[in-house]
Amino acid sequence: MQGVVPKGGAVIVGEPSMMKAVTGHKGGQGFDTHVIGFEVHSSLLHTGVSAILEGAKIINFANTCNAANMAATPSALAAMFDPPFTTWHVGQITGGTAHNITAKSCRFSMDFRAVPGDDVAALKQSYLTHVAKIERGMQAIHRDTRIEIDARFDVPPLKPEEDGEAEALVRGITGDNGVHVVSYGTEAGQFQAAGYSAVVCGPGDIAQAHQPNEFITKQQFEAGHSFMRDLVARLG
Repeated sequence: MQGVVPKGGAVIVGEPSMMKAVTGHKGGQGFDTHVIGFEVHSSLLHTGVSAILEGAKIINFANTCNAANMAATPSALAAMFDPPFTTWHVGQITGGTAHNITAKSCRFSMDFRAVPGDDVAALKQSYLTHVAKIERGMQAIHRDTRIEIDARFDVPPLKPEEDGEAEALVRGITGDNGVHVVSYGTEAGQFQAAGYSAVVCGPGDIAQAHQPNEFITKQQFEAGHSFMRDLVARLG
């Protein structure tokens, strides 16, 4: 809507922050990965291509990157986060036909959560380069094998702003003067990338998010209600 209506001066994203002013969060990307192998009886393993075994080589990329990132000295900005480095992760995997057949198919999603300041484009390319290397090895055995990659999500990181209008607005209402960053992602990074001053502030604790019987305390609900009333009054 930029250019159609006046541009907003500040964006407040109401994700769970215990009503603190969160000025930074990690970004992330996800890649649905489909490994297509070539089925043979497992006694003739060398003539086939197991999508699961090849997929395991790709997934090990996450272990290698996580170990290297954990061992590296974090930047001053990265050190604010928990953990203070970019992480790679695979949460689900499916595949296989039978215990005695090399797998025709293996599917999983490879995700990363990047600390602000890391080169997100370079992180993506490092994954695609690794996948291409595995694919070449597969096709050397059978030309009909391949690996398909589909981008699943792309969330830009939120970087702390210098004299940010959104941050000043939230601090003026809540009285919070602490420094807060989180490892989850929100739309705040997208708004900031589009040129808006952005901050995260909302009731509740992220520890309860995506859990059975997810809840918010009455105290936090009331704090969020008071915040919205004060925000409306201040804007009025």
